[in-house]
Amino acid sequence: MGNENPLHSNTPLLEDAEQIIQAIRTGCVDAFVVEESEGHAVYALESADLPYSTLVQRMQQGAAMLNRDGEMIYCNPSLSSLLEVPVTELVGRSLLDLVSPEDRPACAKLLASLQLGPCEAEVQLRRGSGSVPAKLSLVVLAIDRSVIGLLVNDLTTEKSNAELASHIQHIQDEERRNIARELHDSVGQNLAAIAMNLSRLRAAVPRDADGQLDLLNDSTAMVEQVVKEIRTISYLLHPPLLDLAGLASAIRWYVDGFSERSRIQVHLQIPADLGRLPQDFEIAIYRIVQESLTNVYRHSGGDACHVSMQRKADHIRVEVRDNGHGLPSNGKALAKSSGLGIRGMQERLRQLGGSLEILSSEAGTTVVATLPMQRVNVDDSPVSQAG
Repeated sequence: MGNENPLHSNTPLLEDAEQIIQAIRTGCVDAFVVEESEGHAVYALESADLPYSTLVQRMQQGAAMLNRDGEMIYCNPSLSSLLEVPVTELVGRSLLDLVSPEDRPACAKLLASLQLGPCEAEVQLRRGSGSVPAKLSLVVLAIDRSVIGLLVNDLTTEKSNAELASHIQHIQDEERRNIARELHDSVGQNLAAIAMNLSRLRAAVPRDADGQLDLLNDSTAMVEQVVKEIRTISYLLHPPLLDLAGLASAIRWYVDGFSERSRIQVHLQIPADLGRLPQDFEIAIYRIVQESLTNVYRHSGGDACHVSMQRKADHIRVEVRDNGHGLPSNGKALAKSSGLGIRGMQERLRQLGGSLEILSSEAGTTVVATLPMQRVNVDDSPVSQAG
């Protein structure tokens, strides 16, 4: 005991101090937090381009510091403005108190998980008599884990834009359906009537009028070709099978036509028990398969691809894999393809709580779309709606 090195018991503190000094020397930090008798204070280094406190004060993002109990020890004016609460009233309050009751369990779990590293989540923050959607980003600032940094992003505009995008997407899908129906029912019927008139006219022309018969035959052939093209365009805009028979039948029809038109061999795998899905799910999956196969034809250079669908207990997985040369590095070509592109696929899936993953190599490209089954309600299916 008498030979004990007095510095031994302070080794952790010395190590912490060495880490701080090393971070300052390498420029990793420009400020640090010190716990004083009057509370936590933020000190900026003289070499910093802009004092830390000034930077945080001027940020448009909401920013705050919490103690280890999740109570605010500092917040900037942007957070005060977002919550419509004075800074003096926010300091000392628990973060959980500022979160809507339904999000408090998730927020408490978020704070508890900080020991594993930085984390973030979307919650509803209380504001007046209502709430505001926000993204919380938390990170431990002090080595002794006594100070937590908090950034708050107002998602009001983002949510509004997402709702607008969803509304526009819905309008586009409805317009596709209407145009497809108009092409099939009106234009298609008129062309069929013209074909019948040409047939009657051909019967009335003398058999020795070779020039007139040739002209009528050419006209009939052109009308039949236009009818075929109109039917194809109508079905590509919105296949009636999607409403009448469901996703599986519509995908099979599209894949058969795609293979015939492109000369690309498609191996299709759809589970027999796929069943009907909500209308927005079926439209989204159909469009994603349609877009992915269009990209295979336009960009992959491959001669075969595989389309598979899996319905699990908690999700639906759609995969389109080709044997081409992979995606271009910048992806600009895909962004311009057929009006939907990767961003369009991502947006469709995001609206439904799903995700899109694209894997590319010299051996080909794989597009994987995943949709959560917990969002699927039997009552939302087209069959239920029709009843």
